[in-house]
Amino acid sequence: MLSRSVAILIGSWLPMLAVMLPLGRFHTANAIIAGIAGTLLSLAALADDRGRIGAAIVGGWVALSPFIFPATLLEKVVTVSWGITMFAFMIGPFSHTPVVTVSGAPQKATPPVEDEPELARAA
Repeated sequence: MLSRSVAILIGSWLPMLAVMLPLGRFHTANAIIAGIAGTLLSLAALADDRGRIGAAIVGGWVALSPFIFPATLLEKVVTVSWGITMFAFMIGPFSHTPVVTVSGAPQKATPPVEDEPELARAA
Protein backbone atom coordinates (compact mmCIF):
# COMPACT_ATOMS: atom_id res chain seq x y z
CA MET A 1 0.00 0.00 0.00
CA LEU A 2 2.88 2.37 0.65
CA SER A 3 4.13 2.15 -2.91
CA ARG A 4 0.62 2.83 -4.22
CA SER A 5 0.54 6.06 -2.21
CA VAL A 6 3.96 7.11 -3.47
CA ALA A 7 2.93 6.27 -7.04
CA ILE A 8 0.21 8.91 -6.83
CA LEU A 9 2.88 11.53 -6.20
CA ILE A 10 5.25 10.23 -8.87
CA GLY A 11 2.42 9.82 -11.36
CA SER A 12 1.89 13.57 -11.50
CA TRP A 13 5.55 14.25 -12.41
CA LEU A 14 5.27 13.10 -16.03
CA PRO A 15 2.66 15.61 -17.24
CA MET A 16 4.50 18.35 -15.36
CA LEU A 17 7.83 17.40 -16.97
CA ALA A 18 6.20 17.20 -20.39
CA VAL A 19 5.17 20.84 -20.12
CA MET A 20 8.51 22.04 -18.68
CA LEU A 21 11.04 20.15 -20.81
CA PRO A 22 11.59 20.45 -24.58
CA LEU A 23 10.14 17.15 -25.75
CA GLY A 24 8.91 16.29 -29.24
CA ARG A 25 5.23 16.61 -30.13
CA PHE A 26 4.48 12.90 -29.88
CA HIS A 27 6.31 12.41 -26.58
CA THR A 28 4.76 15.55 -25.10
CA ALA A 29 1.24 14.38 -25.95
CA ASN A 30 2.05 10.84 -24.83
CA ALA A 31 3.50 12.08 -21.54
CA ILE A 32 0.53 14.32 -20.76
CA ILE A 33 -2.09 11.70 -21.58
CA ALA A 34 -0.25 8.77 -19.98
CA GLY A 35 0.75 10.86 -16.95
CA ILE A 36 -2.82 11.90 -16.22
CA ALA A 37 -4.07 8.34 -16.80
CA GLY A 38 -1.28 6.92 -14.61
CA THR A 39 -2.08 9.34 -11.81
CA LEU A 40 -5.80 8.57 -11.91
CA LEU A 41 -5.20 4.82 -12.10
CA SER A 42 -2.74 4.90 -9.21
CA LEU A 43 -5.37 6.79 -7.21
CA ALA A 44 -7.90 4.09 -8.15
CA ALA A 45 -5.34 1.44 -7.14
CA LEU A 46 -5.90 2.37 -3.50
CA ALA A 47 -9.39 0.87 -3.76
CA ASP A 48 -9.07 -1.91 -6.34
CA ASP A 49 -6.40 -4.12 -7.90
CA ARG A 50 -7.66 -3.37 -11.42
CA GLY A 51 -6.39 0.19 -11.03
CA ARG A 52 -3.02 -1.18 -9.96
CA ILE A 53 -2.74 -3.36 -13.06
CA GLY A 54 -3.91 -0.50 -15.29
CA ALA A 55 -1.32 1.88 -13.88
CA ALA A 56 1.37 -0.76 -14.37
CA ILE A 57 0.34 -1.17 -18.01
CA VAL A 58 0.50 2.60 -18.53
CA GLY A 59 3.96 2.64 -16.92
CA GLY A 60 5.11 -0.17 -19.18
CA TRP A 61 3.82 1.65 -22.27
CA VAL A 62 5.59 4.86 -21.31
CA ALA A 63 8.83 2.97 -20.65
CA LEU A 64 8.69 1.24 -24.05
CA SER A 65 7.43 4.11 -26.21
CA PRO A 66 10.81 5.85 -26.79
CA PHE A 67 12.17 2.59 -28.20
CA ILE A 68 9.24 2.24 -30.61
CA PHE A 69 9.09 5.86 -31.76
CA PRO A 70 12.13 8.06 -32.49
CA ALA A 71 13.25 9.88 -29.35
CA THR A 72 16.07 12.07 -28.12
CA LEU A 73 18.18 11.17 -25.11
CA LEU A 74 16.18 13.52 -22.88
CA GLU A 75 12.91 11.91 -23.94
CA LYS A 76 14.32 8.44 -23.27
CA VAL A 77 15.59 9.38 -19.82
CA VAL A 78 12.36 11.04 -18.72
CA THR A 79 9.92 8.47 -20.05
CA VAL A 80 11.87 5.31 -19.25
CA SER A 81 12.66 6.37 -15.68
CA TRP A 82 9.05 7.37 -15.01
CA GLY A 83 7.63 4.25 -16.66
CA ILE A 84 9.90 1.82 -14.83
CA THR A 85 9.21 3.54 -11.51
CA MET A 86 5.45 3.36 -11.99
CA PHE A 87 5.65 -0.26 -13.15
CA ALA A 88 7.78 -1.27 -10.16
CA PHE A 89 5.58 0.56 -7.67
CA MET A 90 2.40 -1.01 -9.01
CA ILE A 91 3.67 -4.58 -9.46
CA GLY A 92 6.43 -4.66 -6.83
CA PRO A 93 6.41 -6.46 -3.49
CA PHE A 94 5.11 -3.53 -1.44
CA SER A 95 2.12 -2.88 -3.70
CA HIS A 96 -0.12 -5.62 -2.30
CA THR A 97 -2.72 -4.84 0.33
CA PRO A 98 -1.98 -5.97 3.89
CA VAL A 99 -3.38 -9.39 4.75
CA VAL A 100 -4.63 -10.33 8.21
CA THR A 101 -4.61 -14.02 9.08
CA VAL A 102 -6.68 -15.16 12.07
CA SER A 103 -5.87 -18.52 13.58
CA GLY A 104 -8.03 -20.35 16.08
CA ALA A 105 -7.07 -21.57 19.52
CA PRO A 106 -5.51 -25.03 19.76
CA GLN A 107 -8.07 -27.83 20.12
CA LYS A 108 -6.50 -29.69 23.03
CA ALA A 109 -4.63 -28.30 25.98
CA THR A 110 -0.87 -28.50 25.90
CA PRO A 111 0.85 -30.23 28.80
CA PRO A 112 2.63 -27.98 31.30
CA VAL A 113 6.34 -27.49 30.93
CA GLU A 114 8.41 -29.30 33.56
CA ASP A 115 10.18 -27.02 35.97
CA GLU A 116 13.16 -29.28 36.49
CA PRO A 117 14.09 -32.21 34.28
CA GLU A 118 14.44 -35.59 35.86
CA LEU A 119 18.12 -36.23 35.37
CA ALA A 120 20.52 -38.13 37.53
CA ARG A 121 22.57 -35.78 39.63
CA ALA A 122 26.15 -36.36 40.53
CA ALA A 123 26.45 -36.01 44.27
